[in-house]
Amino acid sequence: MTTLLHRISHPAPSPTFPSPVALGLCAASFTALLIWTSVRTSFNSDSPRSIPSPASSQIPELPEDQIKSLPYPPNALPGSRHVDSPYGRTRVYEWGPENGPRILLIHGISTPSIALADLAHRLVAEGYRVLLFDLFGRGYSSAPCSQAHRYDSALYMSQILLCIQSSPVPWPSFTIIGYSLGGAIAADFTSYLPNLVEGLVLVASGGLIRTKHISWKSRILYSTAGFIPESLIKRLVTRRLWTGPQAARSIEPEPDLSAVSSNPDEPRAGGLRSHAVYTSSQLRLLPGNDYSTVSNVVDWQILHHKGFVPAFISSIRYAPIHNQHHRWKVLAENISTKAGKLREVWLVLGETDPIIIADEMVEDAKAILGDNLKLKIVKGAAHEVAIDSASEIVEIIKTLQ
Repeated sequence: MTTLLHRISHPAPSPTFPSPVALGLCAASFTALLIWTSVRTSFNSDSPRSIPSPASSQIPELPEDQIKSLPYPPNALPGSRHVDSPYGRTRVYEWGPENGPRILLIHGISTPSIALADLAHRLVAEGYRVLLFDLFGRGYSSAPCSQAHRYDSALYMSQILLCIQSSPVPWPSFTIIGYSLGGAIAADFTSYLPNLVEGLVLVASGGLIRTKHISWKSRILYSTAGFIPESLIKRLVTRRLWTGPQAARSIEPEPDLSAVSSNPDEPRAGGLRSHAVYTSSQLRLLPGNDYSTVSNVVDWQILHHKGFVPAFISSIRYAPIHNQHHRWKVLAENISTKAGKLREVWLVLGETDPIIIADEMVEDAKAILGDNLKLKIVKGAAHEVAIDSASEIVEIIKTLQ
């Protein structure tokens, strides 16, 4: 699921939009500012700035037959490239018609970009050009050291802008589909840069999760007060995320078993204390690859990406998952004042999602966005709605044109 940001002044409303060239220059300047702000604290440190991904730590040592059997092989999606930055390297995938409408997809907190593989392929088949990337600390992207960098709004905004500007084709404006944590990041990003985003689809999105759902165990575990040594926190979180060969369990964030009732008539717990984030952790992510299940991919990251668990922990702490009403209000204000091209926000929810409680999310989002909120609740779907209901999301995208 999904988490992040701090403050930058609201853009001045104006009915006249800047040219694509001006937008590009502004985005480049904004990227440079974010990078400098985030990395300046680590210049005097002797510790490495980032933890390498399996692309350099595992893949070079594996024979071809073992690479093919990975749950997330390096050639999983077309159009792959690496984007270098002061934070480390980001794995990016981009393909589709060069003149097609642009769509950026942002995945959730634990499963990298291949979680949205089916959705991306369906969009390309409809004529769209898509760009996906692995968030820092996931998949084949490096992990900025969490001691020097918070996994917060500034970090993720910088990563998005770096990925877009690395494209061989221009991205003057685009639609964002954000899933879980990716939805929280997408809403946050759009609130700061409304001129870049012309469509926004938030799928099982974080951002407005009510803090009442955070159990006391989670509050202690993810506290930054130093009550628990970081090494112990990493071990505990790893234990909660680990699937193993036989278990079928929650993937995101961590279950609080004491909060789960066996009575189906009782309201779902919601938030970070939910027990079953994915109805089935055996969902297959890549066609023709039986190894590529949600649980296998998470376990593979735990085993082979040393930055995965620290990135997960820091995202829970600092990403814009909870109480982002202030940024969503800016989003609503930008729409009403026509500060950019965005005119509505689509919210796609799973009817039985135990993390993003549909009734709560609709109530809170509607109170902020009003008539600018468009809603789709997928019957029978849980938190994996972006994985197993891709066709319904594509139909929404087609209405945006």
